[in-house]
Amino acid sequence: MKVGLSEWMRALAAAGVLLAWGTMARATGAQASAGAAAGESAARLIEHGITNGVSIELPVAWTEFKPGDAPVALAPYSPPFHLGGILALQNLQTSAIMQFATSDNPLLGHDANWLDGQMHMPSGSGMSMIDLLFYYFFPPSASCINEAMANNTRASFAPAPNSASSDAPPVLQVSYACRHEVTLEGFFGAQVSSGITFVQTNEGPRAYGTTAQFYLAPMERVTSPGMNWYVFSAQRVSPVTPGASAHFNLPANLQGAQAEFYWAIGAAGPFPWVYDGGRANQQLIHMAYAGVGLGGNKRAEFMALLQKVQARGAGSGAAQ
Repeated sequence: MKVGLSEWMRALAAAGVLLAWGTMARATGAQASAGAAAGESAARLIEHGITNGVSIELPVAWTEFKPGDAPVALAPYSPPFHLGGILALQNLQTSAIMQFATSDNPLLGHDANWLDGQMHMPSGSGMSMIDLLFYYFFPPSASCINEAMANNTRASFAPAPNSASSDAPPVLQVSYACRHEVTLEGFFGAQVSSGITFVQTNEGPRAYGTTAQFYLAPMERVTSPGMNWYVFSAQRVSPVTPGASAHFNLPANLQGAQAEFYWAIGAAGPFPWVYDGGRANQQLIHMAYAGVGLGGNKRAEFMALLQKVQARGAGSGAAQ
């Protein structure tokens, strides 16, 4: 049988359509499989133990890392919490860092109003929100501290950094600008402070951070499964500059964003304001978070993470 040219061309076109359809079907199937695998990976949770009986389950994007050690020279000047059991995690996809720690309980004998007042004090007061960030979450490096203490020739007399009045008597002090590593941790450290000042006062030596300006939001009381929390937040007033964004290799869409910091102090309910000899464990749990975003939108993310913290076997009670 002879096949005409037009019939042959139609047959060839039909074969091409079938071949293209098969290729598209395979590509669509591969994309669907890849999407399903990515979705499955994103949905997979990993449990991170914070302390005995307290844990948090997080997506795989949150990975543990070893933070820089707090310089020993800062210990005499830091707030009265003795932190231990530190667990640090970072999420490079969202440019966020989270840290957990346990501590003793210097809040015994006080109440929530007292804690609220202390945390909203200015930097350098001893137990303010900014002090916690500077001394515990993003302290200057040990090398910066050593260099500052060795530069006695740069010492001068001036009012102490936390002086409320310019008429305050001058004290001997030395200031030093600290360099920050080009990491996500280094970026947030630079957002908290640019350096440190050592001061010789009549009451003895002190160390103050050269901290930025922050807006401190009102305290919030929050519960998570088996836990009671007091939550404090500080938002950097100045946005991220293009220079800082480029130096720390931040995504381009974060230029002009603002760094936000959260600190939650919690315990298995009820919160232990008063010593209870019959209660085996009265340690505190600290959850600190640093994120950066446009329009100050990190509160919801932090609160969602806080709700993932669980204390197994603890009764859930209202904050006292």
